Parts: sequence; C-alpha cells; structure tokens
Amino acid sequence: MTDKQVFAAIVGGILSALVGGLLIIPIQLIYEATGRRVDGGDDGWGFLWIILMLLSGIVGFILSAKWVRKRYADFQA
Repeated sequence: MTDKQVFAAIVGGILSALVGGLLIIPIQLIYEATGRRVDGGDDGWGFLWIILMLLSGIVGFILSAKWVRKRYADFQA
C-alpha cells in the first residue's frame, strides 16, 4: 500500500472509532428513559465504551482499507 492508502485507512479507522464511542450516548439515554440510573461509571459503562470504540475502529479500518485499495488501485504489490 502507498502512503496515501495507509493514511486514508488509518483516518477511516480513527473516525469510525470515535463514532463507535459516541454510540454510548444513545445507549445511556435509552437506559435512563426506562427508569434506570447511569451513575459514575463503576458499573461497566466505561468498559462498554472501550469495547464499542475498539470494535468500530477495527471494522472502520478494514472497510476504509478495502475502499482505498479500490479507489487507488495504482500501487505496486
């Protein structure tokens, strides 16, 4: 992969990890709307946030790498 391809794949992975981390907000809002309480974070919300960020970052990196290899197919393998 060229430098342009690697950079685009890394940026895609980082952006999707941030979006995955933001998914915790609607999950917590739904949780509170059902009458439960989200407290200081000692009940697993931080762990869920980390897992969402890791999984969405990995998926975003893979998808953006596939897209970049199609878009910029002029590399020497």
